[in-house]
This record gives sequence, structure tokens and C-alpha cells, in this order.
Amino acid sequence: MSYTPVCYFISTEYLRQQTPIEENVDDTKLTPWIVQSQDTFLCEGLGETFYDRLKDGVKNNNLNADEQSFMRNFVQPQIAQFAFYLMMPFINLKVTNKSIAKEGSEFSTPAELSELKFLRSAVLDMAEFYKRRMIKYLLDHPSMFPQYNNPNALDNMPKSAQAYFTGIYIPYGERRGNIPNYLEPYGTISPCVGCNGRSNSY
Repeated sequence: MSYTPVCYFISTEYLRQQTPIEENVDDTKLTPWIVQSQDTFLCEGLGETFYDRLKDGVKNNNLNADEQSFMRNFVQPQIAQFAFYLMMPFINLKVTNKSIAKEGSEFSTPAELSELKFLRSAVLDMAEFYKRRMIKYLLDHPSMFPQYNNPNALDNMPKSAQAYFTGIYIPYGERRGNIPNYLEPYGTISPCVGCNGRSNSY
């Protein structure tokens, strides 16, 4: 049975440099969240075709200059923040064959749930900012990455231009009255559904 090595877009060293994670956190507690942040948040923003191209480029060391710059400036900072966001509830837990236990120390006190929620919200804000910046760059440079603008027809994960989610979703067909529906202003033109055919430039 063949085995495909896991492709990491950032190292645990890079993750520590970009977040408050200290050196005494074992690498094995960090790497799963790097992969999850890539496979979820990043893949959603890039679409599966472009995401697979970047993974292939990293594995085979054949990223072109534009892809290398894109990874360094837009992809890696985003992954670090999303990985930190995902791991925060689990970083002091140990899963064994007997129970899920909370690790502690005589020199520290675990954060309260309210404090953890506040911190995660702040980290998520930063991660979504990096994701928004990445998507805007992609839309402003349509000819630079063909796999983004011309994905495979059978993509399991189509790209999404939305980086932020507020927890409230109103379907287009259920709006009442003459209320315009603005899509997030990515790129140079942002369409407005319900604005009598007008578009809005930003």
C-alpha cells in the first residue's frame, strides 16, 4: 500500500515565531492543526485545484517565483493564525485510552472559558484578515495563477471569495423590501444584488 507524505506549508518553528506558542509545546501537538488549517480554511479560499497545485509544488520543489512569493506573503501567515485558532481549546488536553485529561502545572493557571473565547475570537479576526487579503490579491491578479481562475470542473471544494463569517446568514431569496445585498468588496468591482442592476466600484 502506497503512502503519500503529509505536505506542510509551514514548519512548527514558523508557527512559534508567528504566535505566542512557547518552545515547551511538543511538535506533535502542533502539526495536526497545521494540516487541518490547510485542508479547511486555506483550501476553501483557494479552491481544490489551486490548493493541490501548491501542495504538488511544495512536494516536488517546483513552485515558480510567483507561487513562492504568494506562499511566503499570503499563505503562510494565514495558516499560522488558523492553526493557532484551531489548537487553542486542545493544547492542554491529553487523550489516552482511559480518558481525556487536562494537563496542568503548579506554576500556571488554565485560562477560564470566557478568556479562551475572547482570545480565540481575536486570533480568528487576524486569521480572517490574512485570508481576505489573500483572496483580494488573487482577484486583483487574475492571470497570475491559472489554477485559481480556471479550476477543474469536478473540484470537491470550489473556491469561495468570502473570508469573514459573522454567524448570521440571510439567503438572497428571503430578503424583504428594497434592501440591497452587497457582496464583500474583493477585487476592483463588487456586485450589488438588488441595486437595480448597478455595480459599485471600490
